[in-house]
Amino acid sequence: MFITIYGINNIGKTTQVKLLQENLEKQGYSVFSLKYPIYDIDPSGGFLHTVLRSRKQTISEAELQMWFALNRYQFQEKLSHFLANYDVVLAEDYSNTAVAWGSCKGLDQTWIETINSKLTQPDLQILIHGERSLETVEKGHIHEHQHDLSQQVADKLMHMANKQGWQIIQRQAKIQETQALLLSCIQSRLTAAKKPST
Repeated sequence: MFITIYGINNIGKTTQVKLLQENLEKQGYSVFSLKYPIYDIDPSGGFLHTVLRSRKQTISEAELQMWFALNRYQFQEKLSHFLANYDVVLAEDYSNTAVAWGSCKGLDQTWIETINSKLTQPDLQILIHGERSLETVEKGHIHEHQHDLSQQVADKLMHMANKQGWQIIQRQAKIQETQALLLSCIQSRLTAAKKPST
């Protein structure tokens, strides 16, 4: 099962994905986790790492989104391998991250969706919604210090989640409380997937 975890930057996605992997593995599932963009793929990974940490954006938004899309396509073969060999693949961010950020920065949403349309589609999409932890903002990141833009993206993600039927998890005060909600959501889908068809 391919599961994507969405949410605005600094909302705790990385921590939650790590805990999900640990908890699902304890239950006997084989789990692979990853975070987009994939920085160790050339040429897209290194380029994106540099651009995203250049303090301010140095290329057009359209060019940036094409590099993001290229990065996902470059990883497609490996993603297919992991999907064939693991019960669960957890991805932090994916193509809808591009749709939210790119459209909020002025690009046509349909164009962004089109350049990502041949990617593997997830079985389950989850949005973690809530307040950002501003103490974790990465210095020099071109997006994380833009609080108004980040709020626009958070609102866009919520709109997309409601429209497309994603699962929405409200971030809780305690990490483990958020984890419990995520785990319950995923477990119900995994259980349903194992039931024989009638």
